Amino acid sequence: MEDIEHKAQLEKISSNVDKIVSYCNSLIETNARLTKEIENLNIELNIKKENLIKIEKRYNDLKLAQAFSSPSLEGNKEAKQKINKIIREIESCITLLKK
Repeated sequence: MEDIEHKAQLEKISSNVDKIVSYCNSLIETNARLTKEIENLNIELNIKKENLIKIEKRYNDLKLAQAFSSPSLEGNKEAKQKINKIIREIESCITLLKK
């Protein structure tokens, strides 16, 4: 009688182990899929960041061009500020090159 009980318990344990192994394999597959999805989303995010940088540069260039072509005092003031900023950056680079 005890033998039958032991066999039943062993079968139950074996069944539970099989379920756990199956569940672990399922988790491994899900983890791999999610990892790949994260990689793809990171690639997409980097592309979007690069596009944003390009668009911001184009916007700033257009804004500067508009400031130069604007007959208003506000446009001239902004254009002068941009030119002064560029000149300071160039002077800074020259100073660094001299060192």
